[in-house]
Amino acid sequence: MPKQARAIATRETIVDAAAEVFAERSFASATLADVIARAGVTQGSLYFHFASKHELAAHLIREQHARSIALPAGVDGARAMIEVSLALARQIQSDRIVQAGLRLSTESLEQFPELVAHPYEAWAEASAALIERAIELGELAPDLDPAAAGRVLRSSFTGIQVASRVTADWVDLVDRLEELWRIVLPGLAAPGRLDELLALLPAVFGGADAGDAEVSGSGASAATG
Repeated sequence: MPKQARAIATRETIVDAAAEVFAERSFASATLADVIARAGVTQGSLYFHFASKHELAAHLIREQHARSIALPAGVDGARAMIEVSLALARQIQSDRIVQAGLRLSTESLEQFPELVAHPYEAWAEASAALIERAIELGELAPDLDPAAAGRVLRSSFTGIQVASRVTADWVDLVDRLEELWRIVLPGLAAPGRLDELLALLPAVFGGADAGDAEVSGSGASAATG
């Protein structure tokens, strides 16, 4: 294997191992020795790629941000809003980098002040853009404030994912998300469109499994816990 390819593979191994460690343990209690043991690499290899535990954890937060929100291909408006949230819920259930990034950004705010606010802000902005488009399509109420609604959706999702992690290790997250949409859609819907919006939920959630909520890699980046 060429030297550059080996270096890339080693870096990926380290990142994957670090994601497992930080998903399981707090930033304070996790150590680079834990990561080295999990990755099966030398201390020198790890330090070649990451100068410190802080740098490695910051990389995971950035990577989680890059993965967490992408616009689904081929859908628009309200359905896109719902599918984005479901894709994120599935990532939280199955993607260790997403799990690690969320834990780091919610439990270690003081360690990463320059990183943790931006994903939440970006997610609210991405949600606002989808809401604005749904208003243009006549699906959502014309007097709705997209920025305010985007913040509410971001904060609501954050709340249910944290509660789901604490109470059920995220096993019930998709169910809790569907409940959330059933409760908030009546407050968002344009007159005469609520039944249509509620009908999206069984269409999106009904057959959803880990492979159903594929998203395009070119979507709007945002993230959160």
